[in-house]
Amino acid sequence: MKGNILGFDAEANAGAISGYDGQRYDFVTMDWHGERRPQHGDIVDFVPNGQRATSIYVIEPEYVAPSFAQFYLSPRGRISRSQYWLRFFLPVFVISLILDLVASAGGHGLKLLPSLFQLAILWPGIAVLIKRIHDRNKSGALVWALYAPFILTLVFAIAAILAVVAQSSGAASALGVMAGVFGVAVLVVGIWFFIEFGCMRGTIGVNAYGPDPVR
Repeated sequence: MKGNILGFDAEANAGAISGYDGQRYDFVTMDWHGERRPQHGDIVDFVPNGQRATSIYVIEPEYVAPSFAQFYLSPRGRISRSQYWLRFFLPVFVISLILDLVASAGGHGLKLLPSLFQLAILWPGIAVLIKRIHDRNKSGALVWALYAPFILTLVFAIAAILAVVAQSSGAASALGVMAGVFGVAVLVVGIWFFIEFGCMRGTIGVNAYGPDPVR
């Protein structure tokens, strides 16, 4: 019989299932056959024995690979490490390299191409990173830990340049220090993001953001 996990108490090692027959079934940890703990809403297949559920197996929903638009524009769902590196980072790196070469060899009108491309991929880069964060079962809002100090670095750097133009050396020095501080923060957070979201395997099985993209 199939059903949904109503809840699971890890301390009591017991939980409950709402069967598709409309009945409630209790279970204990020894009845659970899964690689992770039961979670509310999990779809399971089990053998009813009176009011108890035995031989419980979680039914993992099938992962559907995102379309081109969903992959690059939507922050919803999960993607694996290989999807991130092969479908986003590698194409962006190659295109950026080609545009840099074209800009270097071309006329003045082509020199804006690399900057325009970086502007065009700003949102896709954020959306893809959020999905990678989701794969680690973390909130996509964590992306601000990287982008907030980056934005502040730019703001203080621009303000420092304006202060130099205005011949205000004291303000330029203070603003430059602030830009440096946030720049270091970007570097530290960037290393953490590279390790956590670029190198580490996502949650095994379903998490709060969808099915496991690795099969």
